[in-house]
Amino acid sequence: MNITARSLTIGTSTAILGFLLSSLPAAAQDAQSFSDVSPDNPVYEAVEFLRSQGIISGYDDGTFKPDKSVNRAEALKIIIAPLVSADQLALVTQTPFADIEEGAWYLPFVEAARQNEIIDGPPNKTKFLGGNTVITAEFLKMLELANKVNPQTFLGEIRLPLSSDVSNPDEWFYPYMRYALASSMIMIGQDGLLHPGEQLTRGDTALLLYRFLMYQQERRTQALLSETENEMIIVLAMLDEGNIDQAEFAAGRAILAARGAHIKRSDEPIIQGAVKIAEAFQEIVKAYQTGMAGQFANVVTLSGNAWNLAASARDLSPDLAPISEQVQKIATNMADSARAASDN
Repeated sequence: MNITARSLTIGTSTAILGFLLSSLPAAAQDAQSFSDVSPDNPVYEAVEFLRSQGIISGYDDGTFKPDKSVNRAEALKIIIAPLVSADQLALVTQTPFADIEEGAWYLPFVEAARQNEIIDGPPNKTKFLGGNTVITAEFLKMLELANKVNPQTFLGEIRLPLSSDVSNPDEWFYPYMRYALASSMIMIGQDGLLHPGEQLTRGDTALLLYRFLMYQQERRTQALLSETENEMIIVLAMLDEGNIDQAEFAAGRAILAARGAHIKRSDEPIIQGAVKIAEAFQEIVKAYQTGMAGQFANVVTLSGNAWNLAASARDLSPDLAPISEQVQKIATNMADSARAASDN
């Protein structure tokens, strides 16, 4: 069956994204606070913002040590400290965790987290293991729950495989990774993975926390739309290679990114349309899957769905006309190929 992703080009797809929020002022940058985090460092903006808010601090020698690993105790303090007053923490002197000694500096933060169901405690977990390096999924879980995010219900209807290492919606970490994608806290790596088990550094945790706070302030919409576009490009590249699994992953991530933007800016026609375009890409992937299985009638139906979603996107925002027309071209080509194949 001659269904090829090359029949849709992305060259003008920046019509979705390029001008949106362009009128927002650039964030002011403070003078460099830490000698080892220069303005060209990827975590510079995050570190400077969090320092200005009193959320993080550096070392006595004027460094931040962004590449230094962060253990679970340190990570929990970063998350809990801005949410609980020093007076409240001073009242906490005991914890049921067997591996935390009385007087440990991190005991109040851990116990505050346990009492607020941010972390599991006895009898489910008898040890906190505060010296272990924190991993991505753990940090995201603690951060989201501490800030009253319910990742089980946030876009909970989306249970799509997102990468080969985040493919099972029933895994404990899936909802936290899903929220992180929808809020642009994390993005796909060059290796096509999301790395829920990756050990984090101080720079990593600063970046995740910063992006979380910016999303809450509706200042990550452009980043989410850019990710939507990037994922669409990946979809086409993977279909061109015949790698249907990676195309499916990217289509799911595109929907999450677009929906994450929509949650914060639901009245923007351009964002409403971006959601429709992302959904159209998912229909294209489904059509490709069914075509490979020889289910040609389903290809026609799914291609029609993609065509209609693209039309809806154009109706929502005329600026989406170029990308909408391109989606419709590939949908038409796939449907025509399916009809020809079914006649043979």
